[in-house]
Amino acid sequence: MQLVPVLEIRHGKGVHTEPKNSFVDQVVKEDAFSIVENWADKGISRLHIVDVDAIETGEPENVDLVAKIKKQFPHIQLQILGGIKCIESAYIWADAGVDFLVLNGKAMRQKNLLDDVCVEFPNRVLVEIDSRHGNVAMGAGEPTFKLTHLARQLEEDGVVGLVVTEVPENGHVNQQNLIEIIELSESVDIPVFANGGIQQIADLKHVLEIQTRKLSGVLIGKALYNGFCLSEAKSLIQQYQPN
Repeated sequence: MQLVPVLEIRHGKGVHTEPKNSFVDQVVKEDAFSIVENWADKGISRLHIVDVDAIETGEPENVDLVAKIKKQFPHIQLQILGGIKCIESAYIWADAGVDFLVLNGKAMRQKNLLDDVCVEFPNRVLVEIDSRHGNVAMGAGEPTFKLTHLARQLEEDGVVGLVVTEVPENGHVNQQNLIEIIELSESVDIPVFANGGIQQIADLKHVLEIQTRKLSGVLIGKALYNGFCLSEAKSLIQQYQPN
């Protein structure tokens, strides 16, 4: 299982956005590149990047910065979310060196875009999904689907992984939500990355004690700016998963 740091970028700065509101943020570092340097020193192998500007404008924005990160740290796999609303945008990110393209849940309603990106970039497309109690709502007034059914359909379409947030009824994503995603990972064939739920080392240890090797990774964001130690976390994962 991988621990995947989340880097949110606005105007080249590292920020932390409020859940479900990309227009409200807190600057955590003026220089986003230095954040990655610090994480790289601690041995990360995968990075989830959110281009907040791209979410707002609908097209890639922080391309030069992402390209710089990939050039400096070629061993780190980069997955990017933001601004992929047409095949041309996907090419821009690919040319910047991004390893994986992350389409948001709306891609499930844009079948032509999903098909085009999967065809042009085989084995490089992930889809981000929000679910509740294992169900996914397409939108207000639209049908609700079982997450496992949707995951299998996306796999048939050529998607090679899911980034899943199990949204709680109240509050923030927590350990229980992570457990539900772990259970999902056991029922589908493609890799599943759980989004959120790790606030401290004790949370990670709890997950490692119950999870099998099926869960591919956990994305971790705000905790990294609140004292969560990546080096300690990496050592803990190696204890539970030495291979």
